[in-house]
Amino acid sequence: MTEQWNDCLFMTRAQMREYDRIAIENIGIPGPVLMENAGRGAARMAMDLLGEKRRLAVMAGPGNNGGDGFVIARHLLNAGYEVKIYMAVPASSLGGDALLNHGILHAMDAPIFDMSDSGSATGLVQLLREDGFVVDALLGTGVSRNVEGHLGDLIDMINDAAVPVLAVDLPSGLDADSGTPWGKVVRATGTATFGHLKRGLVQHPGAGFAGRIRVVSIGVPGIASDRAGWDGSMIDPGSLRGLLGERTEDSHKGTFGHLLLLAGSLGKTGAAVLCGKSAMRVGTGLVTIATTANAQPVIESKCLEVMVEALLDRTDAPITDKVVKRLGKLLDDKKAVVVGPGITTAPGVSALTMRLLQMMEVPAVVDADGINILAKDPTGAGRITAPMVFTPHPGEMARLINKSIPAIQADRISVTREAAKWHKVVIVLKGSRSVVATPDGRVFVNPTGNPGMASGGMGDVLSGMIGGFLAQGLEPLDAALLGTYIHGHAGDLAAQRLGQPALLASDLICELPSILREWSR
Repeated sequence: MTEQWNDCLFMTRAQMREYDRIAIENIGIPGPVLMENAGRGAARMAMDLLGEKRRLAVMAGPGNNGGDGFVIARHLLNAGYEVKIYMAVPASSLGGDALLNHGILHAMDAPIFDMSDSGSATGLVQLLREDGFVVDALLGTGVSRNVEGHLGDLIDMINDAAVPVLAVDLPSGLDADSGTPWGKVVRATGTATFGHLKRGLVQHPGAGFAGRIRVVSIGVPGIASDRAGWDGSMIDPGSLRGLLGERTEDSHKGTFGHLLLLAGSLGKTGAAVLCGKSAMRVGTGLVTIATTANAQPVIESKCLEVMVEALLDRTDAPITDKVVKRLGKLLDDKKAVVVGPGITTAPGVSALTMRLLQMMEVPAVVDADGINILAKDPTGAGRITAPMVFTPHPGEMARLINKSIPAIQADRISVTREAAKWHKVVIVLKGSRSVVATPDGRVFVNPTGNPGMASGGMGDVLSGMIGGFLAQGLEPLDAALLGTYIHGHAGDLAAQRLGQPALLASDLICELPSILREWSR
């Protein structure tokens, strides 16, 4: 899927309504002008999707979504396309800007067909197949209950026709906020969404129904967006490219930070190795892995570029004064810390983790068992003062905030925002379309990544990357955004080379040099 965004902002249904109201009532842009701009931009996207095809159908419903469809039909007719307009409602039920644009089509003698009842819609599936392309202008962002009856049947017919579909603003039947279907939903090849992205398009399942997404400008100045407010933003790589800066001739390994990892245990040494290697690959000067005595030689044999310290004899060993003193020495010259990959939640390691987090003054990434340990000791977490980035997967987030995984997955944006506020940390909720949230309520959604990344070790690579960026001096939010975006991008490049089913976490590390080389140009 290739998205084309004029900007990366996304809004809720309520914010988009306020955006439209401000544009019309406060700024003074007439509704027909907004509809004209929207329809003209969507028509351009339809032409792109049509390619060499010259024939299509427009399915027009009630309200402004149908009106947008009428404008699209007019521009395509004027461009020489063979367009049929199928009406889901009688023309007598139209009003406002939709009625105005229907009247223009009628005056043009455009081919308009009434499909407003089940009898008139007989054979529509075959007609749509013959047309070969459908513009879905049935329902817009206002759907808030199950789509049933005739409109539901028309959605089924569009899907049954199995031809390319351009959805207007939002695939019909999709909830604008949650991205979940209201019973029936159009499966679109592409979506031309107006003004800004809708929240329901940036997360699954909505993103899967929308296909290729393009934001169509409707000519509204940015002041309307500022006044209406927005829910969040897609991560924009353009704003990240300058974060790492250039390396000067007099640089040395100390210039790019020293990262400490509390990671690995016998049987889970791979997590520490992946985390350490990914930190080195993003440019960290030095990496030290603190682990258990029985895991130390295994990690040393697999990861030649890092230093490895045996901090505990075993995961259930008691925390002595000697261990605490060694821990303090390990923290002395470190610029950042990563806690959690492969450490288990055994008593000794759990106590050591809490002591480390409370002792440190540098920023930290807390992942995997580090999060599970914090979830068991919320009072201890309250005594941590250093800035932190949490990187939970849905299961770890469920333990951290005491919610079910289905509840988290049903509203990943709101859940991550509230968790970041409550814990006063930056949180990266991993998964398809990872969500990054800040303590002040900002939310970012990551567009990179693919299903091939649903395998073990991917999170260890991410935590190492973010920790490496922290060690090089990036702020927690910048490190989280940069790490999350490049992590998904590396996964996409590796999937292109190897295919999704064969993808391994170590394959992402192999892609990092080419990405960073490209970004440094």
